[in-house]
Amino acid sequence: MALLDPLARAKRQVGDDLRADPYLPYILLAALLLSSFWVWHRLPNFATRDERWRVVDPVEVLATVLDDPRLGSVSEGVGYWRTYGSAMYLAALALIPVLVVSLATDALPAFSDMGRHLDVGFWTHWLRTPEWIWTWSVLLVRLANVAMAVGCVYVVYRIGTTLRDRPTGRLAAALLTVTWAVLILAHEGGEDVPSLFFLLLSLYFAVRYVETGVDRLFYWGALFGGVSIAFKLSGGVSAVLLGVAHLQRARRDDEGLVSAVVRPTFLATGVLIGAATIVAGYPSILFGAPSEFVGRLARAFGSKSQPHGWLVRPSWWWILRSYLHGVGLPLAIGLFGGALAALTRIREDSVPADGLRLALVGVGVYLAVFSSWRYVRTHHLLPVAALLVVVLAVELARLRDRRPTVGRAVVALLLVTSAVYAGAGTLAYASQPRDQAVDYLRSEAGANDTIETYTYDPQDAAVPHTDRVDARFGVAPDSFEIRCPEYVVLNYHKSILSLAPDSWGKRAEVLSNDAAAEHVRDLLGEDTYPYEIVGEYGRTPRFLDGQGRAPTYQRFLRVSLRPRTMQYGDPQDMGVDQYTVVLRRTGSCQG
Repeated sequence: MALLDPLARAKRQVGDDLRADPYLPYILLAALLLSSFWVWHRLPNFATRDERWRVVDPVEVLATVLDDPRLGSVSEGVGYWRTYGSAMYLAALALIPVLVVSLATDALPAFSDMGRHLDVGFWTHWLRTPEWIWTWSVLLVRLANVAMAVGCVYVVYRIGTTLRDRPTGRLAAALLTVTWAVLILAHEGGEDVPSLFFLLLSLYFAVRYVETGVDRLFYWGALFGGVSIAFKLSGGVSAVLLGVAHLQRARRDDEGLVSAVVRPTFLATGVLIGAATIVAGYPSILFGAPSEFVGRLARAFGSKSQPHGWLVRPSWWWILRSYLHGVGLPLAIGLFGGALAALTRIREDSVPADGLRLALVGVGVYLAVFSSWRYVRTHHLLPVAALLVVVLAVELARLRDRRPTVGRAVVALLLVTSAVYAGAGTLAYASQPRDQAVDYLRSEAGANDTIETYTYDPQDAAVPHTDRVDARFGVAPDSFEIRCPEYVVLNYHKSILSLAPDSWGKRAEVLSNDAAAEHVRDLLGEDTYPYEIVGEYGRTPRFLDGQGRAPTYQRFLRVSLRPRTMQYGDPQDMGVDQYTVVLRRTGSCQG
């Protein structure tokens, strides 16, 4: 069938590459192992707040249809809350095995309840859904991201091979494999890695179009660019890359620059393919819930212009910090150096130069957009890191040809140091402080022991999935002696941070409350209440030791050498943000 021909060609290309390059299977295996190592971390809890909603998105539609079985319920389900484009389709495919098991075990009501959450609190929503449903639902969505991450590594290999040769492709793939930002996002369910995968595919076909002039390749680029946008709006940079590719190809046309550029039918076809893909990729457009799509646009373009709720810093601070955190200091220097070297070659007329121009334009567009934002996290810079990896691989291959000894030494240094940085961060998934606290409570807390914690969202908490949890929406000293829980869990985000001075950041200022701070201080002091600290997990916050914030240069250095550092906001909780203290009651609270 003609529709299956592209898949057959793609399969042949992958097979040919695996046979022709003996190193490629090992690179892909390394990418798979690093991306999937301890991918079940925090389950049945969530790696991020967003991960929960990506998993729940398709279940909202199912729940709405079950409540009211008619065609219009699909549109209502899509507009139930916030659908995030094609991430809903990907999650729906991943959840099919869980749905089948739920049907076979009469657990469909419990499964569909995941999609009914607007009228209940976060804790009720989490606790009323069986642990096995959350565990397997979230895990399968994460594994879909793992597959996409490995796919990104392979596509980067194809780009490098097309621009120069297989050694360049291998180098690009190896560098992306040990890029910490990729590994972070492969360990959560979300849209960043899938969007990057299709953005890289669009770039690959843009490069091939410049090289060959075959219109079909441009259309494939438009298709995959549209899919990238459907996953995440920042994939719109693919349209810029295709536009630049069209101009670069026009320069080579024998018919003249103007006639080669002005091709209305060709350009209109590409635009229609991309637009149709976007429409199909956004359930809110396809199924008639346009207000949700408009809301998505408003959140995307409006929220980034507001100061972040944790820290107020200039955009350059956020960009530099997130860049250093996402790749580590050695690779950050290498990527910057590769970009500078590439800038001296952008006027060359060659296939490698064409690819460098496309990648650098993409980086420039991203940075221009981010410079107007009030905060930029590591996941925002994921496409920038991937594009710079392509540039660096081409420049390192050139250096290796011109000065073999120096080139090999630089390549070895970058690969080894990046592998150590990313490897240390990945291995730490097996010993995260919050997971350690949960393991302790699972093994030590009795069947009737109450566990008290202070946060409105279970994603912030280090507690088991059990109805014995008594979650308070803030530090609650009133009537504590009456409640007298067996265990108290203090987390950094909501409890410990109340002890920080107001100058520590916006979050500390918001949490400033003398009564709450005194309650936390009394618990930690172990002399006011009959409680003892039985577990302290994670790195102790500096303000608990009487230290102020480190100087800016020291913080940047630390974040570029220590992968497990706080990301702020809704990405994965790392570093001091996972600091958890578990206390156990040792006597009667009534004295």
